[in-house]
Amino acid sequence: MSRSRRLLTWLVLLVLMAAFGAGVNRYLASGDATAFAPATQRPTHTNVKLPLPGTVYFADDGGLFAMTGTHITQLQAEGRGWTQPVLLPGVGLLAIKVTANYYSDLYELDPNGRVEAQLSHDSGKVTATALGADDWIYYPAVGPGNTLYFAYDWPKGGLDDPNNGLQVDLSIWETTLGNQITRTNVQNSSGITQQSWANYYTGGDISPVPLLGGGLIYVDYEAATDNSEVSTPVPGAGPGDEVSQIRTDPTPNPNGKGDGTPLTQPGDDCAQPALNAAQTEIAMVCTPVVNGAPSSTESDLVVASFDAATGTLGPLDRIVTGTMAASPTWSTDGTDLLYEAPEAGDGYLELWYVKDAATTPVAQPKQVTTDLDLDGSPPVWTP
Repeated sequence: MSRSRRLLTWLVLLVLMAAFGAGVNRYLASGDATAFAPATQRPTHTNVKLPLPGTVYFADDGGLFAMTGTHITQLQAEGRGWTQPVLLPGVGLLAIKVTANYYSDLYELDPNGRVEAQLSHDSGKVTATALGADDWIYYPAVGPGNTLYFAYDWPKGGLDDPNNGLQVDLSIWETTLGNQITRTNVQNSSGITQQSWANYYTGGDISPVPLLGGGLIYVDYEAATDNSEVSTPVPGAGPGDEVSQIRTDPTPNPNGKGDGTPLTQPGDDCAQPALNAAQTEIAMVCTPVVNGAPSSTESDLVVASFDAATGTLGPLDRIVTGTMAASPTWSTDGTDLLYEAPEAGDGYLELWYVKDAATTPVAQPKQVTTDLDLDGSPPVWTP
């Protein structure tokens, strides 16, 4: 393999690692995927062990699906690069489509999965040494007034740039639904505003969650042992380790870090935040400390109360432990949770359900699906 092709492969892996959060990355890195047999069923033929009220949309192996009761419908075929569906109220869905190794774009779909519009255009002139011509967009989120937030990797350097050759860090941007997202519009601030500035070579800022009263919750990636990035270095972390921290309200500042207010501590290593409909409870995924160091094979499902007026969290309640939990999503009434985790002896992510997740004591989780291969992006749960 040529040097340029090796760099291309590594660069793409870095982008994808940033795109799917610390918890799932650690799970994927902790084992050899070839140790697991391929999923034995297509999603449309899988066994749904626990029917849920409403409809759940999810991404599986590059396809999009909808689960209603025990029936799963294919919206977009597997192997097409579809991921990260989010609800577009009153319209349908937004979702990301990845063109492997090169770029990703944001699309609007109707409730049946039919493409209605392409909202970003990130393809550039692609060569192994000119990756800077392509862009990556991930983590769409719709806020009040049809405000669209997303994580985007511009600016970045090409492979031959001695200063920024591997800079693919994502920052959070804001625009209005309907405004076309292009490199030119981003560069010229044509209706698109940068909301955060990534810490370079960390994965950056991802997972924007709009607040009803304005502002954002988001995830900031930092070097675990670098005093210039984290307020408190993480015990047991080694050089090159990174942690994620949930923050509120980034303060744009192109001449500085533009950090927001921390909600979690670096040592908790929390990511993948989800707010209930009333925005009084937050679910997230946090890394436990095992034998004095952050675990590389487990992530806990955590719930805490949230006060948007003061920007504070209550105590972190680790409601599911001993597994690799990922991608929590609240029910529409804000009481129950869906999340993703592997079943025992299997490396593939399935849907799991927790009833009354904000109460004490919390009920034992129940497995919803079998034989899926979820990609770690949060499901969408609608009435």
